[in-house]
Amino acid sequence: MKLLFKFFLIPCFLTTVLSCEVHLEDNTRILVEGIIKDQDNMPVPDAKVSVHTRRSNFSGGENPYLLGEGYSASDGTFSVTSFYDKDEDFAIEIALNESYSTYVYKSNTLNFTPIDLTFNLETITLRKLANFNYNIVKTSSASSAITYSFRYVEGFCLEYFEGGTLNELQSVCYQERFISKTLNDDNPDYEWLLQVPIGEVVEFTYSINDEPEITEFITINESSYDFTFNY
Repeated sequence: MKLLFKFFLIPCFLTTVLSCEVHLEDNTRILVEGIIKDQDNMPVPDAKVSVHTRRSNFSGGENPYLLGEGYSASDGTFSVTSFYDKDEDFAIEIALNESYSTYVYKSNTLNFTPIDLTFNLETITLRKLANFNYNIVKTSSASSAITYSFRYVEGFCLEYFEGGTLNELQSVCYQERFISKTLNDDNPDYEWLLQVPIGEVVEFTYSINDEPEITEFITINESSYDFTFNY
């Protein structure tokens, strides 16, 4: 049976706090709790809950330090005890695997301590992701070119809090992304993979040989969705 709680000293803290420039609060532990569900309101067990400091950005900071770690139970609930560091880059990350979105709670804790030393994240939703495999292939023997774009929703959610208040301007939650490319006789084909939340719609727009643009809407209803377009 998997233990639902893990707690340990970060390695650099064992040598010297000053060398790491991480100033842990003396005799202070925080509690991080909540429940994790998917988009169908079903509990998500075994998701990792990690508490970090010095996390300079959500894609992986230059010098992040792990302060505590735990996992969600079979009913999706989690309760993790962790060290606490007052820092402008304090983060709690919740992730399961590549089949689910990642959630990050981020805050500046330099002048903030939660009530009862508890971060209650309430209900966190991890959305199931699909692999959207697209392949643009030139099949025409005539000289031709295509300019195309995909507009889609990214499978990632970061919420930034100031004190206990959500700052929507600094949050990046299931944001719309846009990519485009031009192919021609010298570079005729292109294949790529995007991860998109299941149930979302991908907007595909293309123009062949500078003709008027055409847009198609693709509903992602499978965990692995293959899309091939010939021009």
